[in-house]
Amino acid sequence: MMINFKYIFTLSLVVFLTTQLLDAQQTASLPDGVIMAVKNSDAEKLSATFNEQVEIILPHKTAVYSRKQAEMVLKNFFEQNPITEFKLIHQGKKDKASYAIANYYTSNGQFRFTFLTKQKSGKIYIHQIRIERQ
Repeated sequence: MMINFKYIFTLSLVVFLTTQLLDAQQTASLPDGVIMAVKNSDAEKLSATFNEQVEIILPHKTAVYSRKQAEMVLKNFFEQNPITEFKLIHQGKKDKASYAIANYYTSNGQFRFTFLTKQKSGKIYIHQIRIERQ
């Protein structure tokens, strides 16, 4: 019986690419709607993805807020720094924790957003948002 190496190579390649695609889908670390909420400067929709307490790290202030307080802090940030563009640049995941890094562009300059999330009761919540001026 002759082994068809082309067939085995093609099948191996398909299996490899399929597992890579599934792995990439599982690394989606942000709750649904986060990117659109930031692009629309919608602090209320963004806060719906927050854990009960969320740490907000801004260039000149760091604190842990309730969901509603964090919403007001981000609403203020969005008002002071109107968005011109938002680009998700990297995501990663390990166990039930994950992160996402994005660039936030304004007429006032560029900021780097880092979101830290954790899964709780089958749902992903944002636990920390770090906003750094670039």
